[in-house]
Amino acid sequence: MDKRRKWICVLLEEGLRLGVLAPEDILRHITPAVLATDLPPALVAAILQAGIDASGFDPALVVKTLSPENLAEHMPVPLLWNCLSEAAAILIKEHPSQESGSSDVIGPGEVRQEDIPMIEVIED
Repeated sequence: MDKRRKWICVLLEEGLRLGVLAPEDILRHITPAVLATDLPPALVAAILQAGIDASGFDPALVVKTLSPENLAEHMPVPLLWNCLSEAAAILIKEHPSQESGSSDVIGPGEVRQEDIPMIEVIED
């Protein structure tokens, strides 16, 4: 697994461990169609066997059976990133920045006017 996917694996593991990310959050993006298409046959068989043994499927069973490592290794990175981005957006909403006395939440790519430095151009 390359270093970027390892990093995603760590984020998935820690998000699940800390409760910032739930199995349902992952499977909202990693759908059964994606699993069936992108997982190796041995992992598809493992999910099917786990569901048969448990007499049913739920998100926790699927994520536990697959593991964050296999998800990070085999699932499309944009879908994994959507899971993590969604969890981060919730955290930002729950804990907005209070810097500069402003109560406005800054979104990705946004800049406050007061954060832009004043630059004076002097021509010779």
